Amino acid sequence: MRAISLRHRRFSPLLVVAAVACGDDAQLPPPQFENVVDTAVLYALTGTPIATPSGFDGVQGVTVRTDLNRPFDFAVDLDGANVLQLLPAGALGYAAEAGLLIATESFDGITTAPLDGYVPDSVRAADVGTVFVLRSRASSELCGLGGVLPRYSKFRVVAIDLPQRAITLEFLVDRNCGYRGLEPGLPAD
Repeated sequence: MRAISLRHRRFSPLLVVAAVACGDDAQLPPPQFENVVDTAVLYALTGTPIATPSGFDGVQGVTVRTDLNRPFDFAVDLDGANVLQLLPAGALGYAAEAGLLIATESFDGITTAPLDGYVPDSVRAADVGTVFVLRSRASSELCGLGGVLPRYSKFRVVAIDLPQRAITLEFLVDRNCGYRGLEPGLPAD
């Protein structure tokens, strides 16, 4: 069984972005990556083998194990009543850089990530059908801007497998540095 360990590496502090504002498309380089809808399975932080991924890296768009000192932006757990919990890294004691926003629109209806409203340090309850948007931690990975920017993603909870303590998410990550477009294909903004 897995226990939540807060002895993971602390995320580096948010760096100041020089010269580029996330909303100023005129300064962004052309997008390099097409946005693609995919699915991922995450396992609850508690009550699952340690080798199962419980975290999501919103910069790379991959699931990660939270015990390997690899950065992640949020993790999932099931509480005592089997309610799905979304935990931004800040809610687990890491730097409160990444944030989650529970959406009121449908997954397909979200075409551009909002600039604000993200919660970086509080647990959010979710259920099958819940749609949320992620603003990742700031990163210079794959960023030809010389700056450090977050990436934006949208997610939909597709299934919760209580016996396996597994959560299936449908997601789209815009891996292009500074872009907020959340539709398939090359982003426009």
